[in-house]
Amino acid sequence: MSKKGKKGKKGKKPSKSRGYRKASSDWVTQDSDAIRAQLPGEGEVFGIVLQILGASILLVKCIDGFTRQIRIPGKYRKRMWCRIGDLVIIMPLYGMKPDEKGELVHRFRKNQVQWLVANKYVPGDFVS
Repeated sequence: MSKKGKKGKKGKKPSKSRGYRKASSDWVTQDSDAIRAQLPGEGEVFGIVLQILGASILLVKCIDGFTRQIRIPGKYRKRMWCRIGDLVIIMPLYGMKPDEKGELVHRFRKNQVQWLVANKYVPGDFVS
């Protein structure tokens, strides 16, 4: 029996009813104030990536004045790529050196950073 017509799991094409959806661009417009940006929760702080140390570990300068080594959790390792100068939300590791260690929670894009600075969630001199 030949496998001529079978393509496997990766070769499937989307059906017309379930086709690929375009991302909604209603929150990215320049005129509106409706940009979705995650704000830090309880115990989380903003930070700027200073250095990439390798093995999914970053050196981050936090808004509370500490410089922490941040670990990228396993579920974000391949999905969340960070560069030097990115604004991130981190969760300090309470219980084991909260002033030195932490975990990455979220990374912001450029338009989200501009919105956070304009609405005074983050000081402008901290980001630049």
